[in-house]
Amino acid sequence: MKIIGDRTATDDTVETPAEAADQAAYEAERADTAERRDVAVAEGPAVHPIAAARERFGGIDLPASLVGMLTALAMVVLLGGLVGAAFGAIGYQTGLNGNDVNDISVGSLIGGLAVLFVSYLIGGWTAGRIARYDGARNGLMTGVWTIVLAAVLSGLAATLGNEYDVLSNVDLPQWFNRDAVTTTAIVSGAIAIAAMLLGGLLGGLWGTRYHRLADETLLDAR
Repeated sequence: MKIIGDRTATDDTVETPAEAADQAAYEAERADTAERRDVAVAEGPAVHPIAAARERFGGIDLPASLVGMLTALAMVVLLGGLVGAAFGAIGYQTGLNGNDVNDISVGSLIGGLAVLFVSYLIGGWTAGRIARYDGARNGLMTGVWTIVLAAVLSGLAATLGNEYDVLSNVDLPQWFNRDAVTTTAIVSGAIAIAAMLLGGLLGGLWGTRYHRLADETLLDAR
């Protein structure tokens, strides 16, 4: 029998110290992998970091949507004045009691609706950019808060006096005015509401797009 170091030529089962160390390292790595797998199964699937942030910080952001509403109202005043000066009088609602239906032409009504849409598009963008997540929802709320505010102020005006209806100076549609009870006034008012809400919704999506691109960049960097 020939002796080669610590092993015999006929014995293939004896390991050298180096082979024993490699086998021990391999077994330790397998045990560590199995332990990590068991922990992952116990904790459940990994949560996407962006999804986790949206779950925690998403939803309606009251300050953001209110700032968006104020921005939209300011734009209504500004754009309404500019468009009116350039193209003549504009209107947001027609068919009010006590007024000649033809006082507001179709062109004036279209101009007024365009001003509402663009103003709430910018207001929705502001809300979506501030809120970061759920831009569409927060952009839509800029129009909803405007309607709520108009209802509250109209109620105060009916109870305490017209001086409390401060939105009358903004020249918004008279949704809650006692003169807005004709079919034409109701339909044109509903169209104005739709223009506001659509503008806010699209503006919110536009505003939050910046944050989505930033999140995608962070994920790519990882």
